[in-house]
Amino acid sequence: MLKSRVLCLKPHRRCLSYFSNAFNNLANQGLPILQNANERKSDAKHLDLDAFVNRDQKQMDFLDKLVKLRKQKESTSVPLLPNLVVKQLMDYNGPQEAIPVLQNPLQYGIFIDQFTGCHLIDLLIHNGSDREAAQVAALLIERNLCNNELVASLAFQSFYAFLKSFQPKVVEKVDQSTEVEKVRVKFLRNYVENENTKTEDQLLGEAMIKLAASTIQADLKDFGQNIALLGYVLSGRIGEAEECLSLHKDTFYKGILELGRKLIDSLSEEKPTEFISLLDQAISECKRSDSFDEKLNARVKLSAESAEPQLMSEYSKSFKEWETGYQRALEEQQKIQNIHERVEQIESTLSALQTMRQSLWYFENKEDIDIQIYKKKVYYPKRWFGKKKKPKTVDAFYVPPTISRGN
Repeated sequence: MLKSRVLCLKPHRRCLSYFSNAFNNLANQGLPILQNANERKSDAKHLDLDAFVNRDQKQMDFLDKLVKLRKQKESTSVPLLPNLVVKQLMDYNGPQEAIPVLQNPLQYGIFIDQFTGCHLIDLLIHNGSDREAAQVAALLIERNLCNNELVASLAFQSFYAFLKSFQPKVVEKVDQSTEVEKVRVKFLRNYVENENTKTEDQLLGEAMIKLAASTIQADLKDFGQNIALLGYVLSGRIGEAEECLSLHKDTFYKGILELGRKLIDSLSEEKPTEFISLLDQAISECKRSDSFDEKLNARVKLSAESAEPQLMSEYSKSFKEWETGYQRALEEQQKIQNIHERVEQIESTLSALQTMRQSLWYFENKEDIDIQIYKKKVYYPKRWFGKKKKPKTVDAFYVPPTISRGN
């Protein structure tokens, strides 16, 4: 067991985690052994939606299944447990393709919760996907799910890990000179164009500021102020960064100030000289030279130990409820499928009987056909023209007179 943990022989398991083995085993738990009406057992590890959207069992992508299920009117009757869906999404599509799916729940129907968010952030951080972990944290902040000490500390850790290895995301500009194929559509919505469109990095910076402002725990306020300074720099709000630096000058770690200096060099084309000089002065006068990373890491581990049992009990309860609902939905779908199959069998039987009857139609109905033909015969009276002639019997002994020419 220790050798497999060191060598990571199983790709879906990792060596490092903030949570215990019990938490990870619960998070990696797959489907229970389900038995449908046909007594067909399956112990699949992933959520199988073929019974609801893919009756023909054709080759179909998992995202296509989610979209098709979302478009059906019966989608509310099929429960989706976020942790199972996200685990399958990560296995099939990877982190970079999974994040846009999570950011669009109205299309795909995946509404992330606290348990799934904590497990996903932990997984992404220890697998080196720092940007994706920060995006998941921003998603939790947007839905006001960071009201827990564990979730907030994990969000701080994901943001800090993202900023340590930060590289500006290059936005590809579309060449307007290329030919565009225009297609006539029924109508076009008149969307209001927003000229001040924010980049993904700016949205992450604003999420960091929002998280620091909403932090209530006194132990996390220190981390929040340090992360908020980096959020101001990342989102381009230099004026607010100067105000934050001047008001809370003694609360910043030296590593945070140096990281903020690197962010300015990598982000700003026009260097804010006043803020840079103020930041350099704060770095030189900073007295907190201890490691921010070590303190934050220790805080996350402590929060995980204290909040893990409650999070696991809530998830176990929701998992049991989901299991009952999913079993019920599967049985109802199986009944509907059986009805459709019986209707198809009856229709095929009737069609075969109709074909057989058509082939024997003439011999069974020959007498009826002859009677119908006989009944259809119509006799009309003979037609005549001119005066009525006398019968030939009257003229049988008639002798014509002799006509001579007189002298």
